[in-house]
Amino acid sequence: GNGGTAVEGGKIKNAEGVNGKQDNETVIALTERVGAAMVVVGPEAPLVDGLVDELAVRCPDVLAFGPTKAAAELEASKAFTKDFLQEHGIPTAKYRNFTDADEAVAYVQSLDDGDRQVVKASGLAAGKGVLLPETKEETVAAVREIMSDRAFGAAGDTCVVESFMTGPEASCFALCDGRTAVLMPAAQDHKRALDGDGGLNTGGMG
Repeated sequence: GNGGTAVEGGKIKNAEGVNGKQDNETVIALTERVGAAMVVVGPEAPLVDGLVDELAVRCPDVLAFGPTKAAAELEASKAFTKDFLQEHGIPTAKYRNFTDADEAVAYVQSLDDGDRQVVKASGLAAGKGVLLPETKEETVAAVREIMSDRAFGAAGDTCVVESFMTGPEASCFALCDGRTAVLMPAAQDHKRALDGDGGLNTGGMG
């Protein structure tokens, strides 16, 4: 819960006794304690940890809204997602995945000076693991920051270097039951801080 749900009253209330924990055991215990009919899994980490799968096994009468652990790999690993897109012919920017910082730097150095790149920590980094350098020198520094300095911890063990694309960004969500997909309205994040996109990426709060 949060400060808003804490004072809402009525049908909404914050869970007691969980101390902000969202691990699978805590959520399943809470589900059983309150007799929940449905669990909506919003955060990335529980999805990647397989909460939906565990709910299906341990609370089979409870509906769970969210992707399975296997499907959540698309969110858990940018490198996996890029390979998935390429394998299935889904348009995506030119890219390379790296697990060695020196190899990533050598790749950046081999590119033309005007070929701007985006550098991404492959793993979960709370929406902040994408760096937007503007020069080759800054791109090398971004690779080092993610892979050598481990600015995003284990999320940067694999690094994605991909061609920079310009233009508006939108997310399209579909609700799926395994057979049917229903599109929701498109949503748009404004990620970069400061006016004129002058700052670092935020978790959608730019």
